[in-house]
Amino acid sequence: MNDLERRYRRLLALYPRAHRDVHGEEMLGVLLDGAGNRSTPGKTETLDLVWGAVQVRWRQTLGGHGRRDALAIVSLLAPLLLLTGAASTVREIRTVSRMDGWPLRMWLSALADVPVWTAWLAAAVLGVCGLRRASVALAWLATAALLSVAILDPARHWAVDVTAGWVLLSVFAAVAMTVSPGPRRALALLGRWRLAILVSTVAVLLALTTTARGMHLPLAQLVQLVVLVVGVFAACRISTRSGRRAALILLAPLIAAPIVARVLGQLDAYPVLPVVIYAVPIAVTLGFAFLLHRFDRHPHTNRI
Repeated sequence: MNDLERRYRRLLALYPRAHRDVHGEEMLGVLLDGAGNRSTPGKTETLDLVWGAVQVRWRQTLGGHGRRDALAIVSLLAPLLLLTGAASTVREIRTVSRMDGWPLRMWLSALADVPVWTAWLAAAVLGVCGLRRASVALAWLATAALLSVAILDPARHWAVDVTAGWVLLSVFAAVAMTVSPGPRRALALLGRWRLAILVSTVAVLLALTTTARGMHLPLAQLVQLVVLVVGVFAACRISTRSGRRAALILLAPLIAAPIVARVLGQLDAYPVLPVVIYAVPIAVTLGFAFLLHRFDRHPHTNRI
């Protein structure tokens, strides 16, 4: 084996094993025949091989109906779940409305989030109606708007232990909108009554967050967590693989981000908080997704 062939084999190793077993030797032969007198792969050729490997792995990752259906469920339920984040907007509007004179600047600050939640609700509705391109565009617009509001108004919005979960869920939802069959497919999978369960869950969470001020804070947070988990599990239909995966994607950022923030706060690790608080929920989601994939390969998991 000469040096050129060894380099080509290293590049081909980026492709999944199943793909290499079928096409690897043929691809290697074509590459060697077209190499001429070169001793190393060309830059364009290297980039083409790397990009090809990314495309093949991406198609395999989303190739199963269960994975695409899971992302479709996320594309329907995540925008509605994100409306729970509007609790801060509701509180601000209520506070400003009690002020004398209703200052314009305060109203503009209180209403700054409204376009975000409106865009997410519209994205879900358009997706259910089959207007997929419009729903995808609105999803990314809403995600960008949420980031902008959080950065431009840090005093009210950039409490990373709360905001990070919603920002990550917003990104997950936009990705799901982009690569999945969309909310219309999810509605066909779940039915209207499961959608009604999540809508009810969001309504209860909003009520708890905005009105339950007399309750002890840790107890209130525990009640909200229980309502969130039970509502998402019920809405996602976790007896199916796609439902379990969707529940994982929906819950991981909302649960992991506050826990990481609390732990780092106790350790006085505030300098690394903004980075770690986003990285850990993503790592948790990917790690549990891998474990869930391995677990779902066993037939007994379908008997629920």
